[in-house]
Amino acid sequence: MQRQDEGTHVVIHAVLPRQSEFVRKAAGGKTEGQVVAANVDTVFLVTGLDGDFNLRRLERYLVAAWESRAVPVVVLNKADTCDNLADCLDQAASVAIGVPIHAVSAATGAGLEQLVPYLGAGQTVALIGSSGVGKSTLTNHFLGSQRQTTQTVREDDSRGRHTTTGRHLLPLP
Repeated sequence: MQRQDEGTHVVIHAVLPRQSEFVRKAAGGKTEGQVVAANVDTVFLVTGLDGDFNLRRLERYLVAAWESRAVPVVVLNKADTCDNLADCLDQAASVAIGVPIHAVSAATGAGLEQLVPYLGAGQTVALIGSSGVGKSTLTNHFLGSQRQTTQTVREDDSRGRHTTTGRHLLPLP
């Protein structure tokens, strides 16, 4: 990249190849994919341990992570609400062979120090997971401020309310 006009314009001389990319099916009848994130180093596969723990969904997230070429890390959030944590950890380990698994509580802060090593300088971490699993709460914790809007999940089925619907690159302090 070369700056011109006292820095108001730049000339891009080359675009480097992507190191990783998350691709989803494009809207409509098209068969091509749509890149939703690129050059992610680590992906936190966040799942809730409240009423929405689902091994098949975790398997799908693992496939997406491996296909992206990012390094997957399973984050079992809401550990404070789980009556059978050891069993859930065993179940997750049975499908996430060789993948680090961390049980945390974004609400209480328990276990969050386990995630800090993945958040080093120059590292890009993406969070994927169902609505209501705590992705925005985790993000706010590591940002040190309430940048992402959060809401409680529905009490009857522990499902999220689709509060945060966009994708953002948020530098940590």
